[in-house]
Amino acid sequence: MAAQLPDCVLLQGEKLDLYSNPLEKYWLTRNKARPAFHVTPICKRGYIATWEIFDKHLILRSIDGNVERRFFLFWKKTVRLTLKMIFSKAGTGGVKATWFSGKIRIPLGKRLLYVHNEYDSRFEKEMVITIDKGEVIRTVTLDNVQQKLLVEN
Repeated sequence: MAAQLPDCVLLQGEKLDLYSNPLEKYWLTRNKARPAFHVTPICKRGYIATWEIFDKHLILRSIDGNVERRFFLFWKKTVRLTLKMIFSKAGTGGVKATWFSGKIRIPLGKRLLYVHNEYDSRFEKEMVITIDKGEVIRTVTLDNVQQKLLVEN
């Protein structure tokens, strides 16, 4: 498996890579059919989601991916998937990720070790945020250079 294009997360006004895919749990936990995204070798999900940690919540802001839609009987067309196509009640502020409980990983600093497999590369620091039903519970920063652990609440 090749290294993958990550989702991104906005954290305190900074756009960072997100080495987790919280949207994948949406289809599993809600028993929803996953859209047939156009996949590539470097993005097997077929989309890149933009998230934000805002007011201690994980918010899905946008989805960038293409799907094939049927029009009339036999005509198919590739269309850009929008947040509204999945979440009909999505407003301009996005969607709170209430379906997601787990940990998300945000790499920080220089890459120390490249691994050609999904998100296995290692970085100077890595932020791990624990989420419960869309709410931030704990933030831990691993310092892989000084081998320290910083826990925030």
